[in-house]
Amino acid sequence: MADSPDRSLSSRLFGWARRAEGTGEPGRDAGPPVSTKVLAKFLAALAHREAPVVLDLGPVVGSNVSFLGEQLGCRLRVEDLYADIDRLTREQRLDTMPEFLGQRFHYEPESLDAVLCWDVLDYLDKPAATVLTRQIVEWVKPGGVVLCFFSTVATPAPVYTRYVITDTDHLQYRTSPAAHGKRTVYQNRDMERLFVGLGVSESFLLLSKTREVLLRKKAVVAPKA
Repeated sequence: MADSPDRSLSSRLFGWARRAEGTGEPGRDAGPPVSTKVLAKFLAALAHREAPVVLDLGPVVGSNVSFLGEQLGCRLRVEDLYADIDRLTREQRLDTMPEFLGQRFHYEPESLDAVLCWDVLDYLDKPAATVLTRQIVEWVKPGGVVLCFFSTVATPAPVYTRYVITDTDHLQYRTSPAAHGKRTVYQNRDMERLFVGLGVSESFLLLSKTREVLLRKKAVVAPKA
């Protein structure tokens, strides 16, 4: 049955998520909730913004749609880059990723309050990551934030992780097969080079060897009268 025109975005996202997260999908596992240090900071940065616009670069997760909607009253945009990476890898066109990313999106400058990158940059080489992050910096409004996860060790296992928000302080990791593993380990100086125009607001190194990072775009200070 086709979606009726008056169905809300959240309703449609829930429908897509139920289909994507069906119990019969192979290769998916879910461990116990894992602590996250940066998610609460991300939410706090948006708490006082009215109907913030949030871009999620991961797959649709119905419970995340619900959680973010309840916590922030946000307008959520979902662009599953993991699916794009997988498709280009299988088509043996991963070398075209920088050009692909340059044409993939159509967001106006300073039109987003926040971006959830998750660990997508780990799956890109530096030229492709540079194309993506330059666009993110342009899209984010002054005072807006970007959440990223970076692996600090090489993890070539061909899996993706779907990050499911359990509560403000916990995530559940659900893995699924990928066409290739993580390609790049970024150092702190790489983050500064990738996100020129943003500053690292929070950075936490977890026992899992994952670095959680929150970046913020400097707010515009009104001139004194």
